[in-house]
Amino acid sequence: MAQRTGAKRFLASIAKSASAGVTLALALTALALAGCGGGSSGEEANGASSTSSKDTLASAGTEAGSGAKGPAANNGAGPGADSQGQGGEASGGESSSAAQNAGKHGPHVPVPKGPQEQGATAEQMANATVADMSLKSPAIIASGGQPGSLSPTYTCDGKDSWPALHWSGVPEGTAELALYVMNVQPVEEKLFVDWAVAGIDPSLDHIEAAKLPKGAIVATNGFGKRGYSLCPQGRGEIYMFALYALPSHLGLRPGFDAREARTQILAVSGNVGLLPALYAHG
Repeated sequence: MAQRTGAKRFLASIAKSASAGVTLALALTALALAGCGGGSSGEEANGASSTSSKDTLASAGTEAGSGAKGPAANNGAGPGADSQGQGGEASGGESSSAAQNAGKHGPHVPVPKGPQEQGATAEQMANATVADMSLKSPAIIASGGQPGSLSPTYTCDGKDSWPALHWSGVPEGTAELALYVMNVQPVEEKLFVDWAVAGIDPSLDHIEAAKLPKGAIVATNGFGKRGYSLCPQGRGEIYMFALYALPSHLGLRPGFDAREARTQILAVSGNVGLLPALYAHG
């Protein structure tokens, strides 16, 4: 694998000093920069639970709606300014405020004019990618706000096989599930996929360790290998396990390109479950 600048430092700082919530925020920031997000701000790490991006959109829309565009200040040097440096137009509230602050000096800052920015529409919120599926593993247990640690068994230092994974919340109408493991840290500024499997029966709620269910279609990963491999360069890595619910079959074939397929997946999938995991060489 190509060298990754700052990977060791990034991992060490998280392992040693991150407080509850901060670790996942750092991981998600790096995940977004690596292109590992679900195509929107809705993909948030859940470990034990998932968070809806609708709340994020609603919050962002509220903040945007409260802002406005217009001049930042009137320095009293243009039309409409009186001898006190105050704008010629003022509401009753502004006049009252001016009276209360009569002893203060300086230019008056007028209320910005023009239309306010709009928040997210109901349709946008309804179609937002939602991290509403729960994805867990008995081998990856989060603690103190930090991602759970992987045993060497699940990396190239051991058997290099995947852990058991359990999920819930698969929406009705799902045609198939796709499971990915991706590096949080980009490799040569690109998303690195360590494992990708499509064609998983949506009626299933788990896969066993080192054993794939019938019908699963395995991709070619970033190592050029058809299968699973977690083999971090340097001291270690943070990985993101992601389960996508697809409303229709993609018709992928064994050995499909994992990154290319993920672009297709993000174009149709509106639901995902996420599970971060950390691995450091002993």
